[in-house]
Amino acid sequence: MGLVNDAIFKMFEGIKPGEIVLLEYLPSHIPEFFVKEVVEYAKAKGLPLIIDDNFDTLPVIVNNMDTLDISIDINNVPVIKTGGRIDVGNVIAKVKFHPDPRVYLMNYINAAKGAFDEYPNAMNMVLGLESLFHLPMSVPEFYTIILNLEKFLGNEKRRAFYLMNKEVLNALPFYTAAEMRRIASTVVELKPYPTGARALFVKSPNIGILGREVIVDVGEEL
Repeated sequence: MGLVNDAIFKMFEGIKPGEIVLLEYLPSHIPEFFVKEVVEYAKAKGLPLIIDDNFDTLPVIVNNMDTLDISIDINNVPVIKTGGRIDVGNVIAKVKFHPDPRVYLMNYINAAKGAFDEYPNAMNMVLGLESLFHLPMSVPEFYTIILNLEKFLGNEKRRAFYLMNKEVLNALPFYTAAEMRRIASTVVELKPYPTGARALFVKSPNIGILGREVIVDVGEEL
């Protein structure tokens, strides 16, 4: 598959439409490596890719890529911009910040529906979602968000990959990480590797990869 790392290729091939994949990473350059691989995989397979950029997470990743001399072209990649001010990629929808997380989420759902109708069977890479959970909210408000996220499970118009900082996630109220892991059909723990990551599948409907650890080394591709 050209520039696509073999381990990443096999991982993505095992993810079915309608799945929600939670990728927990420790502080490192894993986001930069992962974004590169997702973009390359989507191009190689001819699949539409939609990036959810929450609170300017994508611009930070792209800037870090420049520092690391990681080449990537996302000018034509559709982006749903939720919060933040810096546009990167082909921004097709913007969701303005609202202090009420329920209103904020409904605004996102309305924007996302049009995007996924336009790009069916898309891979959906969600960046910076943990920042949303830092907004002041009650427990009922939190579960409103979780229940709405859960509704995407089984939606065969998308395969969603939520890339979340594990330390930030675990610093939130205890039920945050637990509920994200519950609604995800696949959970992958990503640990730093000098030129990539170690990926451990701790939850998966695919028995063939459950409990397996693979090394994703992208050093030769940079």
